[in-house]
Amino acid sequence: MNHPWQLVADPEWALALGIAAIDYAIVVRVYERRGERVSTLRRLAFAGGLLILALALFSPIEYLALHSMLSFHLLQNVMLGDWAPPLLLLGLTPAMAYAAGSRRWVGVLTRPSVALCAWLGVWYVTHLPFVYDFGLTHTWALGLEHVAFVVSGLMFWWPEIVDGVLTASQKVAYLSIALIAITPLDLFVYLAHHPLYAFYEHTPKLGSISALADQQIAGVAMAMEANTVLMVVIAVALFRMLSDEIDQPAGGRPGSVSA
Repeated sequence: MNHPWQLVADPEWALALGIAAIDYAIVVRVYERRGERVSTLRRLAFAGGLLILALALFSPIEYLALHSMLSFHLLQNVMLGDWAPPLLLLGLTPAMAYAAGSRRWVGVLTRPSVALCAWLGVWYVTHLPFVYDFGLTHTWALGLEHVAFVVSGLMFWWPEIVDGVLTASQKVAYLSIALIAITPLDLFVYLAHHPLYAFYEHTPKLGSISALADQQIAGVAMAMEANTVLMVVIAVALFRMLSDEIDQPAGGRPGSVSA
């Protein structure tokens, strides 16, 4: 395949990320003028989230996803839906999170039941073969798919990261349900005996691997990512739950953000 390591120009997403960065900087400045300090770690977390989005959308990952390999497309989806959103939320101070959560529509969208169903719905629906292939051949549909991953990711991670939504034990249950519910999708991709997505059947692959091998790599990688990320966060939630039982119940002011 010719020149696989190409950057991709996407003016709409570049504008969106630029606006997000400027808006965050303005909000930080406003809060600090009020005497509410925004730590360097929070700023780095938000910047890290934007960087992951940029890598997913402008780097060779996007080019390979659009022209060559399913495994890179699934990596892109993971970056948009599972890696960037938690970092963006960790960039919010307790006051910022409380202000955002006080808006009625935010409160509705970030209810654990709504957020979990939305996250699972996006993952399952977008990976239906006819939906996946349609997105790859229609730019506007692929753009909506990317937005859906980011938005559902923010919804999903909000109850876990923003304190006051779930107790420590509920956070463990929330993520455990998510892990169990997402596993069939991973197995569906990995165990299929034929290429699921017509778009990738005849596209050139790195290393000249087959479309089925590329699909199996994608399924394994997606399963490993889900298991690793969710299990690590479950372990952290369990540790906090046990600490609360040993010491005393945490106050958990609504809108505070876990560090």
